Amino acid sequence: MLHTKNLPESKGGNFVPELTPKNPVYRLAGLRIVSDFPLNGLPTCSDKAPAQHDVVIRRASVPEALPSVANGKEVLLDLPPTGRFLVRNGNEILIEPAPSSDDGEIQVYLLGTAFGVLCHQRGITPLHASAIDVADGCVGFVGETGAGKSTLVAALAARGHEVIADDVCFLQLGDKTDVQVWPGIRRIRLWQDAMVALGCDGPGVEREIHRYNKYLIPLRPPRNPTEPRRLHRLYHLYAASNGETPSVNRLRGAAAMEVLIQNIYRLGLAERTGHKPTAFALCAAAARDVPVFRFSRRLGFDVLDEGIEFLEDHLRDICFSKGN
Repeated sequence: MLHTKNLPESKGGNFVPELTPKNPVYRLAGLRIVSDFPLNGLPTCSDKAPAQHDVVIRRASVPEALPSVANGKEVLLDLPPTGRFLVRNGNEILIEPAPSSDDGEIQVYLLGTAFGVLCHQRGITPLHASAIDVADGCVGFVGETGAGKSTLVAALAARGHEVIADDVCFLQLGDKTDVQVWPGIRRIRLWQDAMVALGCDGPGVEREIHRYNKYLIPLRPPRNPTEPRRLHRLYHLYAASNGETPSVNRLRGAAAMEVLIQNIYRLGLAERTGHKPTAFALCAAAARDVPVFRFSRRLGFDVLDEGIEFLEDHLRDICFSKGN
């Protein structure tokens, strides 16, 4: 359930709430975050200068409802049976956990829907995508639920590729108006069958939520874990019919724009809180400057290597081609 409310403008710009110095300082999406809750899988900072903090996450009493006034400065997320989350002004998330929830379950929604709302408030566009490092940048993968984004990047990781984000990528325009991707959480989310088939059921694996057979597979820290990468390409994953061979086709204009818009993370919340235009502007820049391809391959663990080998061949020319 979503509620929104107007907040008065704070004097001197964005208000940064009072901090708790004893808590670690995390980094995600280019933001410095202080949290009452552990944020596993995020890099921490050694510099704790209070003036540098961007976001505070703390345990607090959260109201059951707010007057609904649609400008999105204050958003209430009621997510039973986990708890209530109040996302305020792009710099604070208040959490009132339900009695039956635990820190792991809180983190799923905190770093998922709640942080996605906060990013929309700040002009950072979350994209429902996974990404790997390539020379001088990164490559992203989008697709409908079940298209195999996480399975693909887990298999790529096993072949030596460096995964910088799974499930959600955080995008911003760089100084030269190029599209930049921030490294995400250091884990891959896999269903149990994929985890077993890929041999990922090793040390450090945790069940994401007790009610589901989805697991968190830890990743090694990428190079420069707090620095953004230029987005060189985006692949839209598409399931080919039986008997078809893998293929890659360039999407242009409205087709590329549609792929991007359809994969904005929590687009409905962005629209209802007034932040959809910012996300659309970034998608337009990406559709103009980032080559978008439809990558068709058969699904199934028995044909996974076939698709990956085809993809790797297509990636090899990334230093020499701008998407042709």
